[in-house]
Amino acid sequence: MNFSENISYKLTCAITSQLDYDEEKKEIIAYAIETVLLGILGMVIIVLLGYALNVLVPTLLTACFGTFLRRLSGGAHLKKPLNCLVFGAIAYSFIGIIVGKLKGCDLSKMNLTMVLLIALLIVFFLAPVDSEAKPIHSKSLKLKLKVSSVIFVMVSILIVGFSANEVLSLSVTFGVLSQSITLLPIFNN
Repeated sequence: MNFSENISYKLTCAITSQLDYDEEKKEIIAYAIETVLLGILGMVIIVLLGYALNVLVPTLLTACFGTFLRRLSGGAHLKKPLNCLVFGAIAYSFIGIIVGKLKGCDLSKMNLTMVLLIALLIVFFLAPVDSEAKPIHSKSLKLKLKVSSVIFVMVSILIVGFSANEVLSLSVTFGVLSQSITLLPIFNN
């Protein structure tokens, strides 16, 4: 049992000790608690790294767009959730640095749109990607996730196309691109 599972298990026992829940319901509660705890910890790490590296805004924007797309499209997983969380926080902070360096380089909206069109193609052909831990069995759910992922990338293209904020446009582009790359088969074996 890893660190986050241990904490969620203890909290679940405390919460359900007075309730008459079967083991399946307890597992669902434990999973929900672990997901919330990891989400909070991930956001704290992203904020701290972004702030420490002086790229808080691009890091947060990149993480928001990448994470939202990930919820819909799936993608590469590490063996332990905490490792995935730390890797993601470092990756989004690094992307925040890249966005900071690219700010003022006068990248055209057309260039950013082309990058997002590449991400759209990846998402269209590969999303959703499931994992052994979270297989997607339902064909209708797969279709809903694919359509939602495609719509999200299309909305991102519109945001970049109409935004006058360079940091927002760069962050959206690189958040979506980085997440779409995790759909590639090389990262999902």
